[in-house]
Parts: sequence; C-alpha cells; structure tokens
Amino acid sequence: MLGNVLPVEAFGFLLVTVRLAALVMVMPILGESSVPGRIRAGLALTISVIVYSSVRDLMPPMPESVFGLFALMFREFLVGIIIGLATRILMSATHVAGTVIAFQTGLAAAQSFDPAQGSQSALVAAFMTYIAITLIVVFDLHHLMILGMAHSYQKFPVGEVLPYADFATLVTEMVSDSFLLGFHMASPFIAYGLIFNLSLGLISRMVQGFQVFFIGMPVNIFMGFSIMMLLIGGMMQLFLDRFRDLLLGFLG
Repeated sequence: MLGNVLPVEAFGFLLVTVRLAALVMVMPILGESSVPGRIRAGLALTISVIVYSSVRDLMPPMPESVFGLFALMFREFLVGIIIGLATRILMSATHVAGTVIAFQTGLAAAQSFDPAQGSQSALVAAFMTYIAITLIVVFDLHHLMILGMAHSYQKFPVGEVLPYADFATLVTEMVSDSFLLGFHMASPFIAYGLIFNLSLGLISRMVQGFQVFFIGMPVNIFMGFSIMMLLIGGMMQLFLDRFRDLLLGFLG
C-alpha cells in the first residue's frame, strides 16, 4: 500500500513545486536578481511543502504516460510564470512614476540600476523602487503575495485547460492599473512641469536675451527635489494602499 501512496504524493508535490518555483523566481521582492539563487530555491521548496499540505486534495490523478506528466509540469510552469509576471507588473508603477518625475524635473539623464526592472533606469525611478520594496516588506505586503500562491490553485486549478482569456484579462488589468497608479503618483509633478515650462516660455518671450536653460535647469532641479521632499510620504502611502487593493483583488 505504501508503494502506491508514495508515487502519488511525490507526483502532487512535484506539480506544486514546479508552479511555486516559477512564481518565486519571477515575483517581485522574493524573486529579485539580487537574492542568491540558493535562497530563492530554498524559499520555493519551503513554501511548496506548506502549500502542498493545503492543496493536496486538489491534485489530479497521476497520468499514465510520461508525456502526460511533462505536459502537466509544463502547464504548471507556465501558470506560475504568468502569475509571477502579473504581480511583478504591479511594481512597475514606481518605475512609471519615477520616470515621469525624472523627465519633469530634468533628471532623466541621471541613470541607476533599478532592481524591479533589472536594468538601468532613471535615478528617481530606482530610488522610488527601493523605497517601495522596503515599505512592502515593512508592512508585510509580501505575505499577501505568498497567500496568493496558495490561492492560485483555486483560480487556476491543476489539470484544467489553460484559461488564456482569464490570463489575458488578468495581465491587461494589471498593466492598466499599474500605469494608472504610476501617473496618479506623478500627477503633482506633471502639473508642476506644465506650469514651470509655460512660465519659462512666457519669460523668454517677454525678456529678450534671457538665458532660459542656464537659469531654468538649476531652478527646475531644486524645485523637483523640494516637491519630492514634501510629497514622497503621500506618494508612497498611495502606492501602498493601491498595491494592497490590487493584491486583494487578485486574491479575489
């Protein structure tokens, strides 16, 4: 009897590990490239052990062929990748906001490594991403991501046909909400940039020979830092509230 039970348990645990390993490798915070691969692998294995105990009754019967097993594993890997990328899209709101702020304040040329994007981006965008990562961990929002791993088996059960329409809707909503959140965070700087540039244009027309760029650029950078100092708390609070709402909406 034990010989019949062990393969079934190993099969179910393997399917759970494949999905959650893909999730952990691409999710924000948990799957950042700065986190060593061994730590991510150990975290994925630990979460798989915990989640499997709660979803083992949802596992399908073991397929009779090796081809069926690999098809299930590939499906679970694909589900994990798509869900992980969808949650990572949420973090791009800080990148959008930081990039808009950088262009409005004349800091677009200052580049730094952005951990959420895995590449160089505007210094303001990288700065806001670092703050967002810190606040997400401090306020335990990464626990919602881990809860979403277990909840994914209710939204996307194992063994069913891949819901391409649901995936497309999920990704579309995540992208639109992320861009909207980014522009909401940067909206004071958009208004400031419009007023500041219009003012420089009027001054250059009224005062002939006025060195617009020589005077305007330092003032623009100073005003950008000043507004950032005053509004950074409210901007990140808005991000945390919306980020929490989006994760709860994803959890259903």
